[in-house]
Amino acid sequence: MRRFAVQLLGTAALLCLFTAPLVATDAQAQRRAVAEEKQRQLTAKEAAQRAKAQYGGRVLKVERKGNNYRVRLLQDSGRVITVTIRG
Repeated sequence: MRRFAVQLLGTAALLCLFTAPLVATDAQAQRRAVAEEKQRQLTAKEAAQRAKAQYGGRVLKVERKGNNYRVRLLQDSGRVITVTIRG
């Protein structure tokens, strides 16, 4: 019985040694994924630039709606349009 307990303890210790780096690597991968997601997110300035490039005019307002942006533009004709830019 004692011998079994010692073997069990030894096995548990080995498992801890070999799985600890996996847990650390998983945490690092999660942090990396979050950082990449933040980099991929569109900023309000970029949304305004895209809308202006596509429709022309002057940017009046940019507001975030979920993952998207609503950009209000004043066109040269005097017409105000609202454009949704997907983020």
